Amino acid sequence: MRHVVLAALMAFGLFAVQACQVKPLYSSRSGAESKLVSVGVDPVDTRVEQELRNHLIFLYSGGKGEPAKPDYTLTFSLNGVASSVLREQLTNGITAQRYTATVTFTLRDNETKQVVDSGKRSIVTFYDQTTQEFANRRALRDAENRAARELAEIVRADTASILTR
Repeated sequence: MRHVVLAALMAFGLFAVQACQVKPLYSSRSGAESKLVSVGVDPVDTRVEQELRNHLIFLYSGGKGEPAKPDYTLTFSLNGVASSVLREQLTNGITAQRYTATVTFTLRDNETKQVVDSGKRSIVTFYDQTTQEFANRRALRDAENRAARELAEIVRADTASILTR
């Protein structure tokens, strides 16, 4: 009797596990690549937004460029703020700075004009600020570029997970 109950429990357990489906987001069978290739990105205004847009286009298309007639359109706005981390009196003229970038995005189906997904994501990058003006400007620009690359990866992952559901 005990063996029969154990066998029944194992059979039920195998049946329950069989119902679970886990598929990798970026596998060829998930269909993510074919759907991401059909995402267009709206034009933007600022340099940092353009960095983000360029990275998104590259990540969506795999380097092939934007589609001529996209099935989906991503619109976004990016807000970036630089602020200091430490008080200058403690650091002898070299201060750690933080650049916080926040992107708000909306993904629309071009056929139905319905919002497929929307979201808001933030990233923080750090850089050093010294007494040299050019070095400070370049360090901030590098921090902005890093933030744009990271946000592009996050937005791509968000849209891939939505489009493959």
